[in-house]
Amino acid sequence: MEAWVRFSAQSQARERLLRAAQYACTLAGAALSRAGNGSGGSSGTLSRLQHLEAHLSLGRKLLRLGGSAEALGGAQRSLHLPDPVLRFCLTLSHLNRALFLACDNVLWAGKTGILPGLAMDKWSQRSFRYYLFALVVNLSRDVYEIRVLLERAEAARKRGKSPENRPQLQADGRIQRLRLHLQLQLQLLLQVLRDNPPLLLDLLRNACDLVIPLEKLGLCRSSPGIVGFCGLTSSVLSILTILHPWLKLKP
Repeated sequence: MEAWVRFSAQSQARERLLRAAQYACTLAGAALSRAGNGSGGSSGTLSRLQHLEAHLSLGRKLLRLGGSAEALGGAQRSLHLPDPVLRFCLTLSHLNRALFLACDNVLWAGKTGILPGLAMDKWSQRSFRYYLFALVVNLSRDVYEIRVLLERAEAARKRGKSPENRPQLQADGRIQRLRLHLQLQLQLLLQVLRDNPPLLLDLLRNACDLVIPLEKLGLCRSSPGIVGFCGLTSSVLSILTILHPWLKLKP
């Protein structure tokens, strides 16, 4: 298992690059189909982009072979976290990711002819279902982290450690007090996200990734352009966390 974990870690950056290229093809194809109006030249270019996208997707599946071992290792490590909410979220996320990657490996075997006659649609839907569950848990973890940081910032403000956040005027009336409270909460939220770039990047990446399984499972209809843009954005954010490890949310 340790050998597979080391292999997956070394392949992660290459997989992210292929993912960025894949969704760049999706985005370019969507833009070309809108601007081409069915002309012969644009149709040929669009066909080539689709073929390239399919090959990039297959290459990513190859690089993800054995990734389930890394995910299971992450689940095992997260069991020792002291925070019960983080322990639950991270363990469940790693387990769903392991199941997603296992289905992805089966799909790779089907597309390469190792498993002829494989029900591709069935396994694809199953794979995206596990992927969706993992992203929902990841977003829940992000919301929990934001809540904890907001509570700390609110406590610091009440103790007078952040006097600039104190309202200068007393609000009269229920609506004014509610408006002032929402304004203060929004200021605290922006401050928390500004002071915690890893949390902000993780939130944006998971939110962008969420569009992909929702579209594939038919739960939320969106255009290929939106899927390509969200996939490309999340891929670039993932590459940033690899290039600059301090931007990766821990644990």
